[in-house]
Amino acid sequence: MAQVNFRIDDETKRKAEALFADMGLTMTGAITIFIQQTLNRNEIPFPITGRQSVREMVLEGIRDWENGGKHFHEHTDEEMDRMIAEAEKRQKAKRRAKAAQRSTNRSSARRRHVA
Repeated sequence: MAQVNFRIDDETKRKAEALFADMGLTMTGAITIFIQQTLNRNEIPFPITGRQSVREMVLEGIRDWENGGKHFHEHTDEEMDRMIAEAEKRQKAKRRAKAAQRSTNRSSARRRHVA
């Protein structure tokens, strides 16, 4: 197994690690996926314009499943919109729960410090 080293500023690394962790990935896993998808497509696997929408990510996932030979049932646009809306709601709820947990952790730390 080869090892690759690269430099990135500390803040970008911290943000990327946090985002990948939210997705259940490590930095190594995310970079490996990126490289493999680049090789599979023979191009950068996403437009380099900014953050992908949830819909774009879902559609990209569907294309990947189809290219990998995995079975995926076709959905109407309305069904896709509903699934995407549900995914976005879950994502927002997860962010709110994380923010609430961070707030609770900070409050607990302050109480311990004062005591």
